[in-house]
Amino acid sequence: MNNNINTNVNEQPTQSNDKRLREMYDKLVGYEKTIHEQNQKRIKIGLRCIYIIPLFFLVLLMIVPDSSKLIFLVLWIVSLFAIAVYLIGVEYVDYKLQEKMNEISGRDAQCMSVSPVVQIDDRVQEIAERVEQRFDTMQQSKGEDAEQ
Repeated sequence: MNNNINTNVNEQPTQSNDKRLREMYDKLVGYEKTIHEQNQKRIKIGLRCIYIIPLFFLVLLMIVPDSSKLIFLVLWIVSLFAIAVYLIGVEYVDYKLQEKMNEISGRDAQCMSVSPVVQIDDRVQEIAERVEQRFDTMQQSKGEDAEQ
């Protein structure tokens, strides 16, 4: 009789621990999604900046007198490099975050949502397979019609 009481007592903490672990995992996934969305916004802002800021320095380069052209040329080049470094840094942080989340959740690297190219490639392959299947069924139905 004591054994039954002990097993019931042991089951309750594991259930609460599982529930607590699940809640922590859900919070972690939510935190990861929030950071990923923020990184996507940062990338969009960085891409806008890569058009606007160098264009501003380029316009100033054309407008100002000859004495200041070198300064604006240097600023134009530095702004391009700075924004590129910023974008690379944000993408790297996002990639590492996705990699770590995939490691935690046990998914393989193919499931990463960082690279839309992989997702698009998979989608194209699925569509190609569907088209081939429909084409095969159409040929089979035409072959059956020809036999009749």
